[in-house]
Amino acid sequence: MLKDINKTLETQLKRQNEIMQQMLDVMPRPGHKVTRVLEMIVLFAGVLGILNAVDIIRRWIIGG
Repeated sequence: MLKDINKTLETQLKRQNEIMQQMLDVMPRPGHKVTRVLEMIVLFAGVLGILNAVDIIRRWIIGG
């Protein structure tokens, strides 16, 4: 019985390792640090733009 459980766990571990390897193969490799910094800046600017639009609409509705 313990041998069966151990075999099942080994099989599941091998399967998980294969899935993780497939995920790592599909994921893009990390880019240059400058590129990542620029992407973060663009994302931050986009969030600020959305917040600004929400604030303008809120002012129209409230009338402030």
